[in-house]
Amino acid sequence: MNSAMNYEDLAHALSRAGAEGEVAELHGSLCGRLCLRGESALAAWLEEALAGADPANAARTEAVRELAGVHQATWSTLAEGEMGLDLLLPADSAPLEVRARALGLWSQGFLHGLASSGVPAPAQLRDAHGAVHVAEFMEDLVEISRAGFEADDDEAHEPAEAAYAELVEFLRAGVLISFEELATLRAAVAPAPPVTPS
Repeated sequence: MNSAMNYEDLAHALSRAGAEGEVAELHGSLCGRLCLRGESALAAWLEEALAGADPANAARTEAVRELAGVHQATWSTLAEGEMGLDLLLPADSAPLEVRARALGLWSQGFLHGLASSGVPAPAQLRDAHGAVHVAEFMEDLVEISRAGFEADDDEAHEPAEAAYAELVEFLRAGVLISFEELATLRAAVAPAPPVTPS
């Protein structure tokens, strides 16, 4: 995992700052926002992530630094077309039920990030923009956001772990495809990077 992205570290930083957000959901939202707003998504995402935090709390500064690092690491991975996108989810040592819940929250966050950034509904994405894969991914995420695993015995545990791993990979691939397929829309709404004089 990228050193700038650690689920536990970010959770602690947000808690100390008094923020109410959940890490997996916030990272899903960030990925959704980046798909349409590009690097400029940071300001609105920080506002969302720090909801409930007291501006006078000294720990807020540390939380902002942690969040900015996550934003930059995620943006760099997407912009460079790398396959190594990390989803901010609990460590594999966490109980499967905890990880499954986080996966559902991540999915909800991604849908929220897309919607709050102005990504059209799936039907419009298909008909007006030809973004078929994004539309299908959004519809799949509605189902995944309700994900749950019950593995009360050893026989059920292994298949559930495999299903969880497959879902993580599905989400990772879906984000990369969404980012690529929304490139034209992103270019139309995201501000161009400043030109550095030579």
